[in-house]
Amino acid sequence: MTKRKIKMVDIVKPTRSEHLADSTRKAHFLTKDKHSKEPKSERQENKLFKEFGKKIECFEREEVKVFGEEDTQRKKKFLFLKGHKLKTLFWLILILILISGVVYGAITFLPRAEIKISAEKFNWEYIDSITASKNVSSISLVNKKIPAEVFSQLKNNNLLFPASGKLQIEKKATGKIIIYNAYSSKSQRLIIETRFLAPDGKIFYLTKGITVPGAKIIEGKVVSSSIIAEVVADKSGEEYNIKPVEYFSIPGFKGSAKYQGFYAESKESMTGGFIGEAIVPTDEDIKKAKEKNRQILQQAFISFIDLQIPNGFKIIEEAKQFNIIKETVNKETDSVGNFSVFSEAKIVIVVFQEKDAKNLIVAFAKEELGQEFEPKEYQLTYGISRTDFDSGRMSFPVDFQGVFWQPINIDEFRESVKSKKEAELRGMVFSLPGVEKVAVSFWPFWVKQVPDDIKRIKVVIE
Repeated sequence: MTKRKIKMVDIVKPTRSEHLADSTRKAHFLTKDKHSKEPKSERQENKLFKEFGKKIECFEREEVKVFGEEDTQRKKKFLFLKGHKLKTLFWLILILILISGVVYGAITFLPRAEIKISAEKFNWEYIDSITASKNVSSISLVNKKIPAEVFSQLKNNNLLFPASGKLQIEKKATGKIIIYNAYSSKSQRLIIETRFLAPDGKIFYLTKGITVPGAKIIEGKVVSSSIIAEVVADKSGEEYNIKPVEYFSIPGFKGSAKYQGFYAESKESMTGGFIGEAIVPTDEDIKKAKEKNRQILQQAFISFIDLQIPNGFKIIEEAKQFNIIKETVNKETDSVGNFSVFSEAKIVIVVFQEKDAKNLIVAFAKEELGQEFEPKEYQLTYGISRTDFDSGRMSFPVDFQGVFWQPINIDEFRESVKSKKEAELRGMVFSLPGVEKVAVSFWPFWVKQVPDDIKRIKVVIE
């Protein structure tokens, strides 16, 4: 097997000076070759010159291409380095700005101070009775009395209820008539059960005695006077449910001059006459109806309490009085079998302002602990009251369990400790009355004094 020898040649891009020299040699060779050959015709010379010109143009294009690429690469490299340096400079400036902002914020906004103060507290209780009266205008420590107010209201309703009973009954028709006096200017007394006769012979009686006023004499003429009265039929039954009647005579005056001077008429029909089985309320119906009426009135009074008694007043259950003062049952049923119950009730409530009870008890505590003490927290409960509704007075037991302390004005304290160092701050805190212990903390760790902005000073009272 024969071995082949391969010649390795490095191809190196010529520099610009080498390229120019090579071009010059080529041009010189062509010129020399031209003059060394035998003279040619003018046509051949022109052809040679054209070929030479094309080669020159080709060399120039190649030269521009080669060296133009070198210039472009150098420009790109320069721009890349320049842009990289600008970007690095930008980030350095930005980082410096951020670091400066963080440092400024840490110095300006981060400092905080928290002061926890444990105040001395005293447990105190009051278990006794208090009297509230509408005749007392202010708190009395000596008599243990506070003012009271009395609220009262009347309410009534008339409600229909279904009747469930049945009964064989006889009912007389009833109605109203107008009685006229055309006899004289003198009044006339008519007794109960005075008869009035209708044209068809039916008789109705007055349900109670009345006095018919005297007639008026105007220009010598008698002008009749009148009065309305209630009457009831002589007998039971529907036949007495008659239509309006223009003229009722009075049989009792028959045979005298008054018979023509006194008469009556009805403008409405007589009603209610009945014989047969009717729907009537049973005792149980009436009992349930009364209870329902009572519940409705009580609910109405609850709304009254919510709307009429101002906030802040204390109502003790035993200081409320609810009474039915009037109750009427109409056992007559209507056309659909309902009877009616009328009820009227009154509620009386004796109340007091809870702040008055609290202030009375706190006043007792201050007499014992000192006037500078105030309740920090408390619980107040009331026992069963004894109430006199007529006099507007009530007495009730109370159980007060409270924790008292000497209050600290936090706003004034924060203002006074601004820019104070820890040692000075502790001294100011312990100079306050009723301070048991104090804990001071600063943040961040390098802060050694209270900030000068009270918004960054936190005070906790325990």
